[in-house]
Amino acid sequence: DQSASTEEPDEKDLVIVSPVPDDSGIASQQDFDEIRTTVNKPIVPISPSVIEPSKQSAAVVTLLDSAQQYKQDGDLRSAQTSLQRAQRIAPRDPEVYYALANTHRDLEDYALAEQVALKGVSIVQGQPTQLQHFWTLIADIRSEAGNLSGAEKAKEMANRY
Repeated sequence: DQSASTEEPDEKDLVIVSPVPDDSGIASQQDFDEIRTTVNKPIVPISPSVIEPSKQSAAVVTLLDSAQQYKQDGDLRSAQTSLQRAQRIAPRDPEVYYALANTHRDLEDYALAEQVALKGVSIVQGQPTQLQHFWTLIADIRSEAGNLSGAEKAKEMANRY
């Protein structure tokens, strides 16, 4: 409910708008004065600290389960495909990135495995346990790829968490 207020609104509450002319087609000074004294408050305050990450959708859970089964059966390409579909559905889900990076590693596509794992690192910023897991995976990927100095650097990063 918007109503004119006799109190001066805080500067942070002001919104600059242009009045819509009345039937005469002319906006009056009164229109401007009414707008200046009307404060619009948000219906529900939004605070990033209270927003919880979304839970995994049923489709993502199913795709992760399928990928795990494909891996156990030795069908790494099908596992990769399932995980890529899960990634499209949940592009910020660290579990998907971890599993996909691991699958690329199993396929010996080390460059892509590292790239996906590094994307996972960017997603889990501020989550020390997750960061440690991703950096350990990156160390393993680099080691298997023959990049021993890079593997050492990744181990050092993992040990920070």
